[in-house]
Amino acid sequence: MKALIVHGIRYGSTAEISEEMAKTLRERGVEVDVVNAKNDKVRKLDDYDLFLVGSGIRMGKWTDEPLEFLKRNEEALSGKPVALFVSCGSADDPKQCENGRARYLDEAGSRYPRLRIVSTGLFGGKYDSSAGFMMKMALRGMKEELVRKGLNPDKPYDFRDWDAIRAWAAGLVDRVKG
Repeated sequence: MKALIVHGIRYGSTAEISEEMAKTLRERGVEVDVVNAKNDKVRKLDDYDLFLVGSGIRMGKWTDEPLEFLKRNEEALSGKPVALFVSCGSADDPKQCENGRARYLDEAGSRYPRLRIVSTGLFGGKYDSSAGFMMKMALRGMKEELVRKGLNPDKPYDFRDWDAIRAWAAGLVDRVKG
């Protein structure tokens, strides 16, 4: 089995998630290629049996490149197993998870009706003001919410659940092979 992970990134969290998914898949005997949709091009989709496509979320939106990948390749991907995932703040708050799943995953999947979406993954993000100007600005907008949660907005926080990410990736192998 061979898998392709295509991701778009905002601040690097999604790239790290993609690499961890790739590691998990490789441990299960899957050959994996990881592609940053902004910088890398995929030429031969026929070589892959499973596609994982994901993005970081900023200001309520996916990065453009993974969505462009899905749009451009919808016909070639039809009938093949596709899994969508995002890294976002909605996953950090259990009260917002269902809204985040509907808004960022179900809605994105519905744009491409020919795709066979086999699973969706909603994963937490990483907040670190040292990640650049845009992250600093985003954290300013979230300051009140972070303080309400008892967090210091000037400190970095990693809300990614690595065990859940690994379990989701491993489950994809079982789902596609089974």
